[in-house]
Amino acid sequence: MATKYTSKLQSLKSAEQYVSGFVGDDPEIQYIFIGNSIPYSDEASPPDITESVDENASVDNSIIAAKRVLASDVNLVIPRVDWTRDTKYRQFDDKILIDDSISGVTSENLKPMYVITSDRNVYKCLSNNSNSAGQSPDSTVEPTGDYTTSNGVISTADGYIWKYMYQVRSGNKFLSSSHIPVPTRNVSSSETDTIFNLDPTGVVEGELTTIVVTDGGTGYRNFSNVTVDAFVEGQTVIGLSSTIIDNTGLTAAGIAAANMSVRGTGIASNALISSVDSTNATITLTESATADGGNTGNNLTITTRVFIDGDGSDAAANVTLADGVITKVTVDTIGTGYEKANALIFGTGSGVLTRSVLAPKFGHAYNIGKDLVANSVMVTAKIGDIDSTESGLVPLGIDFRQIGLLRNPYKYGESSAVNNSTANQVISQVHTVTISTGLSYQEDEFVYQGSSNTVFSASARVHRVVSSSLIELIDVVGTLLVARDLVGDTSGASRTVTSITNPEFEPRSADILYVENITPVTRVDGQAEDIKLVLQF
Repeated sequence: MATKYTSKLQSLKSAEQYVSGFVGDDPEIQYIFIGNSIPYSDEASPPDITESVDENASVDNSIIAAKRVLASDVNLVIPRVDWTRDTKYRQFDDKILIDDSISGVTSENLKPMYVITSDRNVYKCLSNNSNSAGQSPDSTVEPTGDYTTSNGVISTADGYIWKYMYQVRSGNKFLSSSHIPVPTRNVSSSETDTIFNLDPTGVVEGELTTIVVTDGGTGYRNFSNVTVDAFVEGQTVIGLSSTIIDNTGLTAAGIAAANMSVRGTGIASNALISSVDSTNATITLTESATADGGNTGNNLTITTRVFIDGDGSDAAANVTLADGVITKVTVDTIGTGYEKANALIFGTGSGVLTRSVLAPKFGHAYNIGKDLVANSVMVTAKIGDIDSTESGLVPLGIDFRQIGLLRNPYKYGESSAVNNSTANQVISQVHTVTISTGLSYQEDEFVYQGSSNTVFSASARVHRVVSSSLIELIDVVGTLLVARDLVGDTSGASRTVTSITNPEFEPRSADILYVENITPVTRVDGQAEDIKLVLQF
């Protein structure tokens, strides 16, 4: 048995802190980068990446270009769960493991407790219409509606109850095939209006929507067509015309029990049985006595009653019976203000046990990131969205096989990290080299300055042949020198370097936070690379 646990809230806090780090006068300086133009041995199968000092250096040396990450480029996200017909969804339960509530079980066709619908509405499942055996039916009706109806509590015909959380606006760049963006409590109202549709008026503290049956008990019955003697207004004791009671088609001997509900013509709407006299075949009602209209006798309905004992108000519920067992408690009227609640069952049987599911403090959808355990952040950048070449810094016709995230780079030749005023929006990280006339180099080939390809003072890879006198290099190791020959290991070209334009950032100066090898992407005119990285905390 575990003796300690690490709160999921720590992961959420770390994710929120990461997002908030990009806001203010001294924001985080991070860039999404593209890199590695060197083909894999199997281009269809990118190799795994191992975290080591050497690997980080290799990644850094292979960077081609990068685009700065701004506050508008980061957001909390959760794994995407599309509402799908004939699928079971977990229900929110304050007693189950948090990991269980946000995970599915493929073999049981069971999904996490939240969904996004075709309207891009995100809902939290408050009740999956489960019964005492712990089973739940499939969801067959897609939830619709928002906070303007019943404070966002949506009941569907399949017995499910959903809570509207928010809507993802059309065009939200953080919505992907694998993830859903989540608003944070400290998001600005203008940003919220732009990318989300949510409203605090739908947040109600202490909503009671779900009561779980943990033991259905035995011997519970509801009675219909109970024939009683004629009564007059104000009467509290009513005689039963017969002790033979027809209950849903079954004929059985017996009479009702105290505290059951009584309904029928001439009976007050809130009438309860206070006691039963089986010898004289009478029932005594509570202070809610008979009303006018029963002087000719009536058939009454006597049912098992649910009483919600707690510190909130207005909750009301009913039970479903099967062979004397209570299989489900359904909340008819959602209560509010409950921080504690017990569902007491009054009827003919015994042994039933229930548990009321309590909402989070301050209510569902008060802190959506906490509700949905949003412990991941999406960082996104679009390269070439308006200007295909980003002002010539990210050329067309190149390919890349690596994407990632770097932090706090140094300007080339400087000894301190860039800041908010010195960090450019888009940067090129290649060495641009002017060379004398001669044989042409081949793209991706190994080049060096030195006596041989094993004895050299500096080496690199040809990233791009720009023109007959201009090439771009990546993977530079050592210091390239002007007035020295640069030898191509494959082409055999040997040409003198006449000038060098250094990259924006000092190589290996940045912290590499994330790297992913991908299948090759070739940049073409009119195409923008929409890069989405997901960091899990």
